[in-house]
Amino acid sequence: MRPKKKWGQNFLRNRGAVAKIVEAVDAQPDEVVLEIGPGEGVLTEKLVALPNPLVAIEIDPELAARLRARFGERLTLRNEDAVDAPLPETPYRAVGNLPYNVGTPILRRVIADPHCRRAVFMLQKEVADRVVAKPGSDPYGYLTLYVAAFASARIAMTLDPRSFHPPPKVRSAVVVLDPRDPQLAAERTLVLDLVSASFRMRRKKLVNNLTGWRNLTREDVLSLMQRAAIDLDVRAETMSLADFDRFAVAYSALASPGS
Repeated sequence: MRPKKKWGQNFLRNRGAVAKIVEAVDAQPDEVVLEIGPGEGVLTEKLVALPNPLVAIEIDPELAARLRARFGERLTLRNEDAVDAPLPETPYRAVGNLPYNVGTPILRRVIADPHCRRAVFMLQKEVADRVVAKPGSDPYGYLTLYVAAFASARIAMTLDPRSFHPPPKVRSAVVVLDPRDPQLAAERTLVLDLVSASFRMRRKKLVNNLTGWRNLTREDVLSLMQRAAIDLDVRAETMSLADFDRFAVAYSALASPGS
């Protein structure tokens, strides 16, 4: 069937990549496999061979009907939008060729879900580079740190446009994400709010971006940076998750009654 632009459909046709993706899922006996965006079912036909229950979320009603007719009872098919569709309430591993236009929000909600045990996602290469970036590199930013707050990440493979129909204009990469506890001392929501504010203007110094955050004055920010042993001239793009955690701890102590 003809791919629909409104849903960013680029169907995977590389059979070798499919085998490697299924291998990376590595589902355990007590886990559900959740496929997001099965499309033509190239990946689905390999996943249904696994002993695990398979649930697929497909936004396109025409594709959903074809998949339901093709795989029958071997597949639980839900014609929903994965951006806000309910996720399994039991342990699961997520996998899918995510549409470029919604890949990031889907990734973020899946790795933050307490029942997720692993996610194997095909993403635009540029997004994948941001997910695994190191401090000080150009791709490093809020998405990098958001992912680090929930999971470890690695790129399993990179694919050129010829692996898809129709061929996209950019390269793609498969990212494997394993949920982990980063052992933050501060509340994770506070740390992520701090990170978001810190990257408000990427090239500005941290003190400038955080002045006004939660009503902090410039002097407040500088004082907190000193307490957290953070260079007063630093920019967010060179800070680790641990650096932001230390600042958040210092802020929490300042904001708590009696501090």
